[in-house]
Amino acid sequence: MLQKSTQYICILAIGLVTTARAQGNEPVILRAMQDELKRSMTELKYEGHDAPFFISYGVVDVTNYSSNAILGALIQSGEYKNREKSVRVMVGTYEFNDESLDNNSFSEPGSGEVELPTEDDYDGIRRALWATTDAVYKSAAEQYKKHQATLKEKDKKISEIPHRELAKVPVVKKIEAIKLYSLDKAKWDSYSRKLSSVFTAYPDLKSSKVTVSISQGTQYLVNSEGTIMVIPFTRAMVHCRIEAKTKNGDSAFDNIIYQASTPEDLPAIENVQAEAKSIAERLIKSGDEITLEDDYSGPVLFIGAAAAQVLSNIFLNSRDGLTATDNIPGINETRPDAGNTMDNRIGKVIADNSISIYARAPLKKINGETLLGSYDIDEEGVVPADKLVLVEKGILKNLMNDRSISRPGQTATGHANGPGVFEITSDKGISLQALKQSLLETARKEGLDFAVIVRESSESGRGISQYYKVDLTTGKEELMRAVRLSSVALKNLKRIAGTGKQQRVYTYESGSNGMVSFIVPEALLLNDMELSPVHIPAREPDITYIESPLKIGKD
Repeated sequence: MLQKSTQYICILAIGLVTTARAQGNEPVILRAMQDELKRSMTELKYEGHDAPFFISYGVVDVTNYSSNAILGALIQSGEYKNREKSVRVMVGTYEFNDESLDNNSFSEPGSGEVELPTEDDYDGIRRALWATTDAVYKSAAEQYKKHQATLKEKDKKISEIPHRELAKVPVVKKIEAIKLYSLDKAKWDSYSRKLSSVFTAYPDLKSSKVTVSISQGTQYLVNSEGTIMVIPFTRAMVHCRIEAKTKNGDSAFDNIIYQASTPEDLPAIENVQAEAKSIAERLIKSGDEITLEDDYSGPVLFIGAAAAQVLSNIFLNSRDGLTATDNIPGINETRPDAGNTMDNRIGKVIADNSISIYARAPLKKINGETLLGSYDIDEEGVVPADKLVLVEKGILKNLMNDRSISRPGQTATGHANGPGVFEITSDKGISLQALKQSLLETARKEGLDFAVIVRESSESGRGISQYYKVDLTTGKEELMRAVRLSSVALKNLKRIAGTGKQQRVYTYESGSNGMVSFIVPEALLLNDMELSPVHIPAREPDITYIESPLKIGKD
């Protein structure tokens, strides 16, 4: 049974440095974790219940800095330290344990939960781990006893019913040198001020805000099998949010988000300022976009980050995703679990035969571009393959998995953090110009009046989807407003009309999968897409009774 106080481990294992044994004394956190783990495995026993066969401790020790500015002035700037722990205690055996017959293998922190001290207090760290271990163990021991009673009542062997096992994996020891990062807070406060000051030139904006956040820390993991991990990380992000009131009284907003492995890798402020100005000017003019009068059914060309978003939603964030399910049917259920449709489709065609997909978590760079989602070891201490083939020429070959085995044929692939790096390739790659021409030709053959192109407003990949109506004769594009795209599912990829020739990289925080770097074709042409106009209910006009003070003297 696992207790997690946070999901931070999943998304921050980036920015790894060259492996090296930590110099000097062993970190206090690591020493406390190892000593308490040894004591628990030796002495922990709940009267009338089995002792644990497996315990793991995870700690994320992180220092977070953030700077927030509006219109050239700081509204908040500061740094705070945080430590979070995860504790997994399992009772029984690898093949049959407290997690085997229950889909809820997590325990919530109780009222007696003891937080980790943010200082290197050896006794305090051990006490916090002890308190959580005690609570999780009692719950796991009681759960395992219930499972044993269930088997006895059903007169079944564990192999005769759906159940979950814990995969056995090699022991890993990876201890990297902890490097204290010297952060120039004044520099990044200034960055926030300067970027936010751009919007003083646009008094008609409803609001704007700039945030710079930088995290640095160390991820620790020890378990009773002998695995030890000490991995430092850094992460930096600049986020700019802009909102305007359109001419018809609606709100229009957009984002600029850049992420990097270190603060120095963030884009030059001049580049972000230029993008911020462009978005501000577009939002102020919004409201003149054309409207989609009727439903549209036909080809749609997704370009840039819009293509990455479509592929991400299909393969990671849906029931057709390429992550193996941990769920099992209840012991009294007669129908299979419908949580994931892919577990029984290994060896079957799931996509166009031009498509191949790989999970490449250890890959650090491609074409000189850093892959922020990359990791060498997942949060359970399992090393992923350099290149796990998920789909080969449209045929499903493997699914990503953690250590929980709930179906025959599943293995621990080292992807408890998600894919990390997710590469999609296509044999149908052609130039963007040729793709647009194919889009227009298909629309004409179907007797349509126009075609549709979708782009993200920001090439950082974190903007707003924009829909363009494309004239079939001239190729002219006109931005549409209030458009809804029907959900894009795996079935839409059974026959792909075409993809871009070049590969692009986009990084997202993808739900429970953590940070993922996508290597995808620069465009994706799909037929039989459905769009519909969004009808916004009539409402009272948003009237401004007195102008913003920023406009004084500027009219």
